[in-house]
Formats: sequence, C-alpha cells, structure tokens
Amino acid sequence: MIYTVTLNPSVDLLVRIEDLKLGEQNRMKRDKKIPGGKGINVSRVLRQLGIPSVATGFIGGFTGKFITDWLKKEDIQVGFTDIMDETRINIKLLTTDDNVSTSINGRGPNVSRVEVQEFLYYMSRVREGDVVIISGSIPPTVDRDIYERVVSICNANKADFVIDTDLDLVYDALKYKPLLIKPNLTDIESMFGNKIMDHDDLIPYGKILLEMGAKNAIISLGLDGSILFTKDSVYRVYGVEGECRDYLGARDSMIGGFIGTLFRTSNILEAFKVATAAASATTFTDGIATIDEIRAQIDKVRIEKIQ
Repeated sequence: MIYTVTLNPSVDLLVRIEDLKLGEQNRMKRDKKIPGGKGINVSRVLRQLGIPSVATGFIGGFTGKFITDWLKKEDIQVGFTDIMDETRINIKLLTTDDNVSTSINGRGPNVSRVEVQEFLYYMSRVREGDVVIISGSIPPTVDRDIYERVVSICNANKADFVIDTDLDLVYDALKYKPLLIKPNLTDIESMFGNKIMDHDDLIPYGKILLEMGAKNAIISLGLDGSILFTKDSVYRVYGVEGECRDYLGARDSMIGGFIGTLFRTSNILEAFKVATAAASATTFTDGIATIDEIRAQIDKVRIEKIQ
C-alpha cells in the first residue's frame, strides 16, 4: 500500500479575478474549493492512475470534513487522525490578465501531543512493501522532528519512504535512504551553496545526493523538464509544450506519477515518463489532472540517457 502523509492539509479556495485592484472591491470571475496539501494531491493523482493509497495526517473541523468527504467521493481511502482544532484554509489567487498565481496560506491548526501520538501509532501499521510519501509543512505546534519519527518507523518496519518538504528536513532524511527526493534547481543551489549556470552542472550534485543516501533523485528544471538520477544511470526529460495555467500541484503530480508507476510496474523509465506527463497535464489545467489529460501527454514525453 502507498500512504500519503499530509500533516497540515487545507481547503484551497481558488479565486480567479479579471483585474485585481488593491484597496478596492473586486469581483471573482470564477472560484473553486478543493482539498489542498501536497500528500493529498499525490493521493488524488494516484487515484487517477488507478493506484490505491491511504491519505493520512491531521484533520479537524468543518474544513476537515470537507476534505474527507471529497476524498471519499473520489474513492480514496482516508486514515487521518482527528484533531480538536480546525484544518486551515488557503487562498490561491489567479489574475487572468497575466495568469500570475498568488498564495495566502493559513498558519495551520494547533495539534496536541496526544493527537501526535495517535498519528504515530497509526503509522506503525506500515510494513515491508509499503511506500510512505511524506510531504508539505508541519503544523505550528508540532515538533519538527515528527518527520524523522515517521521515517524511523518506516525504516524499522522495512517500508520505503519519499520525503518532499523543507530542505533541511530532506537533507537530514538522506541518511535513512529515501526511495525518492525531488529538489528543483533552486533547491540544489541552496543545499550546496553554489550558483548553477548550466543544467549539465547539476549532474555532479545529483550523484552526490545518491551517495548521501537517496535511492533515486529527480531534479526539476521547470519548463525545461527534469533530470532523473538512479544508481546506474542519469536520464533527461525535456519539457512538454502546452499552455501553462498554474504550477499548483505539478510537483505532487510528478511524485505521484513516479511512485505510483514504479510501485505498479517496477519500471523506472516508465515511471519517469508517467511522472512527467502527470506534472505537465496538471500544469496545463486548473487543479489536479485527470487520467485522460495525463494520457494525452504521455506520448509527448521524450527521455534521453545522458550518462
């Protein structure tokens, strides 16, 4: 089974405005409410690919019920820990004149120590053959070592894990040998303290990530594609042409496409292809891409072995 961990989920209010005027009354051209959170996005992508998962984390209040109801309608299994406080609301503002997205993210709920222990007890069910995808922010009252505690559970129970969160936490988790990490170019510059002038300059850094413990690493290049590092080879995929609507959820779609396909087929190149198609399809639409939108991009993906 694949478990997705979203400790600080949200209800995302997507608002599109024709011409935003600060300090004045503005009218929405269109709005939409969807469940938000990186792990939740991964579960939704997996569902589109026909791969089951369990969405876990902390959930509470009427906003939390909105999320669980939505996921159940999409036939996604939920295993959230109920909390007394309410799940946050995030606002994603899109202006149609230049298609620029602005996010206003809520702080997140207060989570008690008892609720943290309940969550960790739930995660102790993972077993060998399972994959735990840990992503997103941590609620303000939860200690930052919670991800390391989840990773330790995975290691003890021989389950694989993926981590996609703050760079310092990803860096600390490398020694536990994550199945995948997915930094972008800016992340690499921050991690190693060097300015990257050419995409080829990323190759030594990708290999260092493997030496530090990552089993696989994908370095995203934005619209220029991405580079996959495995224990044996390095592959480059080029960007798929299309009209960019929003980057929201694209990173999570790539992780879901990669892990889901790898989990089902054990074919790493097929996983890389589906990951790229899923990320591209989500970029070209509002919200998470459907299976038909993902399939429409697969044949456009071009993979090249560069080492």
